[in-house]
Amino acid sequence: MSVLQIIDRPSPNFDARTRPIDLVVLHYTGMQNAEIALARLTDDTPTAGEFPGPWQRPDVLKDAPLPRVSAHYVVDEAGAVYRLVPEEHRAWHAGAASWEGEGDVNSRAVGIEIVNGGHDFGLPDFPDEQVASVIELTRQILKRWDLKPHRVVAHSDIAPERKSDPGEKFPWKRLADAGVSIWPKALVHADIADSDPVIRAQERLAKLGYAVKATGSLDPQTRYVVMAFQRRFRPSSITGQIDDETQAILAALSLQMPRY
Repeated sequence: MSVLQIIDRPSPNFDARTRPIDLVVLHYTGMQNAEIALARLTDDTPTAGEFPGPWQRPDVLKDAPLPRVSAHYVVDEAGAVYRLVPEEHRAWHAGAASWEGEGDVNSRAVGIEIVNGGHDFGLPDFPDEQVASVIELTRQILKRWDLKPHRVVAHSDIAPERKSDPGEKFPWKRLADAGVSIWPKALVHADIADSDPVIRAQERLAKLGYAVKATGSLDPQTRYVVMAFQRRFRPSSITGQIDDETQAILAALSLQMPRY
């Protein structure tokens, strides 16, 4: 068990929760370094000129206001944990998102931002010290709120059309091995008699919590959801296609979580 170094760096960007905590959402910061990310997450009047980057149009005005954002915690590359918002309050990290058919994920989630440049900056590896702190922090949050490992999700899980963090390099299996996330065990291959594999996959994805409808068609929304699922559970091949291996992983996870 790691001993966490927690540093208070209060953010004014929060409000009141409207429901109990039942999720932990993991993000990457997607910014140049920890200090810039911390500055952005604690700024109550952010402007485009203060936080330039590839996410902005080149003609944006420097004084253009940016949305106020925050998270409950930030974990830097060395494993230091910054506490920005008390867990009892609603931080602003999820944005437009949905899980288990409900929006306003911020009201029910604890948000952890992991310092990493993300896809805009080459998607660096996550250092071992950082991952160890994320594991211990997540373990403590789950214990504090009496939550099970399947209540830990990715930002890309809850907002698959908009987000891809913490990304395909994030070591979800390491978290699962530590008991703070889920990972498929023995794969369960699809029944060849299944005449509606797309519907079956959509139903399983929806039961896991993803925002997808059982249309029987590999529509754009389904593709985004499948890519988010693969980014987390089959990061070696993120195709958006419901292939046999994706079906097998879905089936395995369904069996591991009978409540679904």
